[in-house]
Parts: sequence; C-alpha cells; structure tokens
Amino acid sequence: MRWTAAVFLVSLLALGYQLHHVGLASGFVDPVGQVRAQDEAVYAHSAIRMARTGDWLTPNFLGRHALYKPPLLFWLAGLSVKLLGPSPLAARLPSLGAGALAAALVFFWLRRSSPLAAALGAVVLLVSNPVWHVVSRMCLTDALLALAITAAVFSLAHDPRLLTRRGFLGFGVSAAAAVMTKGVAGLLPLLILGLFWVVSRRGERPSLLRLVQVCLLAVLLAAPWHIYQLLIHPRWFWAEYVRGEIFTFGMAAPYQTSAENHLVFYLRRLLFADPLLCLLALAALPAAWRARRRHPTALLLAWVAVGGAAMLVFQYRNASYVSLLVPVLALLAVAYGPLFRGRRAVLATAALCLAFLARASAPDRPWGLDFRSGTTVQAAPLLDAYARRNRPNELILVSPDDEFYSAVLPLPRVRYCLIVPQDYAPAYGIDFRYLGINVSASQFIELDQWRPVFRERLKTWNLDSDEPVASVVIARSAEELAQVILSRPQTDFFLPAELRAALEPRVQTTHWVLPASPEKFFLLARVRSRTSRGNPG
Repeated sequence: MRWTAAVFLVSLLALGYQLHHVGLASGFVDPVGQVRAQDEAVYAHSAIRMARTGDWLTPNFLGRHALYKPPLLFWLAGLSVKLLGPSPLAARLPSLGAGALAAALVFFWLRRSSPLAAALGAVVLLVSNPVWHVVSRMCLTDALLALAITAAVFSLAHDPRLLTRRGFLGFGVSAAAAVMTKGVAGLLPLLILGLFWVVSRRGERPSLLRLVQVCLLAVLLAAPWHIYQLLIHPRWFWAEYVRGEIFTFGMAAPYQTSAENHLVFYLRRLLFADPLLCLLALAALPAAWRARRRHPTALLLAWVAVGGAAMLVFQYRNASYVSLLVPVLALLAVAYGPLFRGRRAVLATAALCLAFLARASAPDRPWGLDFRSGTTVQAAPLLDAYARRNRPNELILVSPDDEFYSAVLPLPRVRYCLIVPQDYAPAYGIDFRYLGINVSASQFIELDQWRPVFRERLKTWNLDSDEPVASVVIARSAEELAQVILSRPQTDFFLPAELRAALEPRVQTTHWVLPASPEKFFLLARVRSRTSRGNPG
C-alpha cells in the first residue's frame, strides 16, 4: 500500500504541475483538432453557484436549470470551492484526484502479478497520455467517469464472482458513480459486466442472481436524484437530460467539430496523440487474444470492446471520450506486452520516463504535454482586467469567443449577443426562444414588456425566476446591435474591433470607447448601474 500511496501522490504532482496558474477554459480538449474545452467554464460556473447558493440538488447555469449532466462533478467541485474558495485549481481538484487515483488503481492491479518496474511503466503510460493529461487537468466529467469505470472493473478483476462484500459494493458503488457523473454513458460498467458474463467461463463470472443484485444496487444508488428531478422538474429533465443529451446529441448529433467519420476520428486521436501507447497495446494484443477466455483477460477485452463500441455508436464525437480506453490500453500493454517481462521492464519503464520528458518539452504537438501557465483564451486577460474595475454594470459580450470564461468571473451580470443574419434556431431539447432565455434584439429592447410573459412561461417549467431571461440576445445586423446598445445606456459591452467604426459615432453620448486589444474593445456606460444583479459565477 505504501507504493500505491506513493504512486498516487507522484501522479497527482505529474498531472497537476502548474495547474494553479492555468486559466479556466484554457487549452484544447482535442489536441489533434485543436478544439477548446468550452464546457469547463460552464461546469465550473454550476459548481461555484452550488457552493455560493447552497442549492446542491439542481445544477444551474446563468439562472436556468442545467440538467445536461448528473451532478456528481458539480457536487465534488462545489465542495472543493466551498472549502478552498473559488479558483481554477479548486474547481479542477476532483478531476485531478480522479486521474491520479485511476493511476494508483492501475498500479495496484498490476503490482500483484507483475514486476514493480512493469507496474510503474503502466502508470507512466497513463499519466503521459495527452488526452488523459487534459481531462485530468480540467473541470470536466471524463476523468471521473474513467475513474468510475476503472474502479468497477478493478473490483470485478479482484472478485470476478462478486462474492465478497468489498467486490460487490465496490462494483455497485462505482457503477452508480459512473451514472451520476455522465448519465447514459455511465452505463458502461454495467455493459462491461454484461459482456464479461457472456464471454467468460462459468466459474469465473458472477451468478445470474449476483449479476441482477449488483445492477439493482447501482440503480438504487443512482435513482434518487433522477427521481427527484423527474418529479420536481419533469419538463426540463425530459427535454434536456433525456431528449437533448440522449436523443439529440446521442442519436442525431446536430453539429460536429470534425467532418471525419467516427472510426477515422477516434483512430486519429489515438494514433496522433499517443502512438507509443498504441504500438505497445498492439504488440500485446496477440498474447491477450490467446488468453481471451481467461480471467482477467476476458474482462480487459470486454472493456475495450464496450468502450470502443460506445464511442462509435454515440453520434457526437469528442476526443475526450478516448480517455475511457487509456487505462485499459495501458493495462494490456504492460500485462501482455513483450517489453515488460523480466529485466526488460526496467529498461522499458526508463524509456517511458524519457518519453514523458520529451512530451513535456513539446507542448504544441498533438502528442505533447502542456504544463505552461496562463491561458489560450485570448479574451481572458482582457476580461480579467475589466473585472478588476469592479464596475456595477452588466456586461454583454458581442460575438463572444471567450468559451464562457466570463461566466466564472465576479461580474454583476453577464449576457451574450450573437449577430446572426438568419433565423437562429439551435437544434436542442428545449426551445430557449419560447422561454425567453434567447431573445431577439427587438424583444431585448422591449424587455420590460416581455419579462412578465417569459416569467410565466418559465413557471410552467418550474423555474420561478426571471434571472435567465435574455441570457442570449440575437441581433440580425450591426444596425440592430446599435439599437440594442443605445437602448442600454447603463450596460457595458465587449465587442470585436471590426464593429468599432460602425458603432462608435452612434454611441458617443451613452458610452465611452475603451480599446482593449487590436481585436477587441469595450463600450463602457457613462451611467453607472445601481440595479445590476450579482453574477452567480
């Protein structure tokens, strides 16, 4: 256990180095496609709001219910923020701990049957994987889900029949945690168990009764929050959690970050981000396949099969989903690979440590590890400087590219304005235009008249508040935007520089122009607001 504890601490340091100096929403969740992690600021906002308001049951974003994910990440991040204060590191601690704990479980798993150097090699393979590195350093659900799957499979590996209380509870609690982290994706441990039960030998699998019992345990632990939301917020829960997340994104995927098909997308993320892990796992595959009917080989192959199939079936593509396979690929590479047997394990692990250093020295490469401080969100320093002004006015970000970073700043009120020439109708589970969360420019200008209408509509969705009204304003042109600005003499605006020439002559009586960078400028209201509401973020 001392070695395992030491592995956990070293993994924590290896994954968390410089993390307290990295801004939220910074970096790329997809190191190949250079896709930013917009969800991090959204999730951090929900966690900070929970810690601030004490409403721990229903996640919230910008005043509206946020039921796109179950709340386990928000609970853990919110508790961390409550204890340590709001900061990027506090919000990320659950993911960081999950990444390090999964590494410790991988080590403990292999240490019982492999040389010490081989077990350490698996840990280095895991923590040096760029996708694992990213999801462990962000306030996202992926590291927690990967940990829950690893813990569930670990329990099954050490007690394949689930006869002991430790094995039974370990698997059931881990499976429930997976569901409470990522909803339908959290069913992966139960699917792995099901496939393992089908392909493994009779004496190396749970009885059918035990199988049913452990599934019931997981369901009973995860059910209370789902039942609560279904009873208290039935329309919102069904529209966002079920219809939006499962059917819209899971079955239809209204938009993608890449034009590649599923197989090419994930193979590229595996190969380009970590060719070394892929080669080692492929080298281990023949030996693993020969032992495919034995425990725990059958369990590891079931993990690969279920995880791979889930990524191909779920229609929305996301590079972070690769993290669900990284622990099992590291386990296979070491347990069955030719390089980690006998004395060769020491040399192989030493080579992996050198590879870790090489990755850390090339942060801009898809296979590199980025430990740099600061932020990759260009608007973040500008918004930080604005926040330090402590202005009481609400702020509207026009054509925002801040990845919702503004939502976690201590600002009185944040709104977003999009310039969309055509009708704006995002394909999602809830009609935000009907509820007034998204409004047209004309509705925003006449918001005092529309607010009671929208509030009544929100009440029918069991949201008795007008706080989310007009979170997003849709303007069709720069002319409509100018009308919005003139109608809001007490509101500050953050805009792209290309709009300055068209707007500055028209708003000189209501706003000061403050250049922020060659790409951005602020319009600061000449009148200070006295009624702006506090930003929960």
